[in-house]
Order: sequence, then structure tokens, then C-alpha cells
Amino acid sequence: MTTSDEALLTRAQAVEALSHLGAQLARSGLIGDVYLVGGAAMVLAYEADRMTRDIDAVFAPTEEVYRAARVVAADLRLPVGWLNDAAKGYVPGADPSAIKVLEVPGLRVTAASPEFLLGMKLLAARPEQDREDIAHLASLLDLQTRDEVFAVVERLYPPTLLLPRTRFLVEEMFPSAREPPGAEKPNLGGAMKPRRSSPRRGRRGSAGNRL
Repeated sequence: MTTSDEALLTRAQAVEALSHLGAQLARSGLIGDVYLVGGAAMVLAYEADRMTRDIDAVFAPTEEVYRAARVVAADLRLPVGWLNDAAKGYVPGADPSAIKVLEVPGLRVTAASPEFLLGMKLLAARPEQDREDIAHLASLLDLQTRDEVFAVVERLYPPTLLLPRTRFLVEEMFPSAREPPGAEKPNLGGAMKPRRSSPRRGRRGSAGNRL
């Protein structure tokens, strides 16, 4: 696989990189745990028709995974930061409904649940980048109104963390009330199905700066 700092990873390339990461850890007698967030979670867990620039995740053992990831970067000609934990500050805590997406020798990979991933994307509130993902996740959770969407965010984060742009984005995307039975639902992007569910726990990290 060949890529560059500006290249995007397909689902197949992301799986290849993570499988290679597991092989590196297994050679050292280790088993790593990776909890995906952001675009990588959308691609690997929810079959999103998109690619991802890198793999944002929370992982352990941290130093050993980073060391193995550098070997993967060299072997597969990936950017050094193809796997990073820059978004860990958005993870609201343990995720009891994380989605199992990959298990190979040396590595277990899960992804944020739809509720957690929606909350993280709304906390970041980047309209140009996340609008389609927010619509997909809301549809998957059968959330149709702004109050229903706000309820998800408020269950995960204290009000002091929510920025005005989060409220503006939700109010722009979602109506104030559900459509009456038989009415055509607003086009929010369509639902996607997670691949497989396996209860696993996310991890709380220090403040991050992206998702």
C-alpha cells in the first residue's frame, strides 16, 4: 500500500494497516486494544461511503501501540501519524455499547457506539466536515427532532462543554417536532447498520483537538 500525508485511507487499507499493527504487537507477545472514533469509526463500523485521512482512536498499551504503528508506517508507506489519539479528549467515558469491528492476532478493535459517536461529532460541531455523519447517526438512532438530538449530547457531556455552534448546527439540521404519521421524513442522510455489536468499554483521555 502506498499513500502520502494528503492521501485518504479506504476501508480495505485501514483494515490492512490495523492487521499489520496486530502482527507487530503479536511478535512482541502483546495484545493491543483500539477504540475507534471519528471518520475511521464511520468507515469501519457503519459502512460509510467515505474514506478517512487517518485513524483517530484511544488505545492501550499506548507506548507499545505507538511503537508498532511506526513500524507499520514504514512498512506500508503511511504517514507517521496514521494512527493517533489526538481526539481522545472528546470521548465522554466508558462506552458500554461499543461495536466490535476487527479481531486479529495481537489486536482487538472496537468502534464508538452510534450514541457516543454522534455526541462526539456534535461536541466538535464542524458543519462542513461532519454534517453527513451526524445525519447518518441520527437516522440510525431514530432521532428526528432537535430535542431528541440534544438529549443525546446532554447525557454524555456537561452543558459547560457545549459550544453555541453545536446548538446552531442541531437547530439547522433538525426540526422542532416529529413529522405526523404518514408524512415524509426529512432527508437527513439515511441510516447505516453497524457491522456487529460487542459490549466493550471506551476510555477517557485528556483534552484533544480534533475528531
